Amino acid sequence: MEKVSFVSAQHVKIEFEMASVLQRCLAYVVDTVIIYIYLLIVMLALLDRAFISFNNIDVFMGLFILLVNAPVVLYKPLMEYFFNGQTLGRMLFGIRMVRINGDRVTIKDIFIRWVMRGEFFWISMVSNPGFIGLIPFISAIDFIVASISPLRQRIGDMMASVIAIRTRPNRTYTLKEVLSKQTETNYVPTYENCITFTDEDMLYLKKVIEQYKKYKEPEVKDLLNQVTIKTQKRLEIKDPINNQLLFLETVLKDYVQITR
Repeated sequence: MEKVSFVSAQHVKIEFEMASVLQRCLAYVVDTVIIYIYLLIVMLALLDRAFISFNNIDVFMGLFILLVNAPVVLYKPLMEYFFNGQTLGRMLFGIRMVRINGDRVTIKDIFIRWVMRGEFFWISMVSNPGFIGLIPFISAIDFIVASISPLRQRIGDMMASVIAIRTRPNRTYTLKEVLSKQTETNYVPTYENCITFTDEDMLYLKKVIEQYKKYKEPEVKDLLNQVTIKTQKRLEIKDPINNQLLFLETVLKDYVQITR
């Protein structure tokens, strides 16, 4: 799986997996199904009654735009804005849209991607329903472009400098799976009160250790120091820690030994 790295506001390098074209296609299909289910429900439950109740075609078209066109056209941009680059389909497959530098997508980015997306032609349905036939064509071009793009970007993504990343890896390892082989059967824990930590705490600890071993930059060293201080406080250790890396690795091994 290809990865992309960002430098956070704390100047720490963070790696994410890039979402594959197949994963993005599947998320697209899920979102499309959600939209069509909504259309089916609205048109069967509401519009039929509205057409009978209102003989005026202008009133009917106004309801059609309000109940059908607007939600369909605005579904993805609103979801991306309020849910930090995600839609329901992307949530399902653990995909998020972010800027190339790792920042959250802006309103401008969302608007550019929205205009360049095939569903934008739903707006034209009121004046010329024939434009709807362009949606599959534009979507197909987008996915072809994404397939050959180094960063798996479609046309709108390139224009907005946005990429799709995975918020969770394809293969998620638990802490015990990762570290079980590193603890011996006769191992005696040093910090037994590490039992107060959670798996999430320890996985974060492990990521910090891996970042330090991989980069060893001043910013990462500072992060390691902060994590060490917080871990000391939680373990109620008052003596100074001479080797921070060894200390954190020992805490990890102790936790796995005690909880496995």
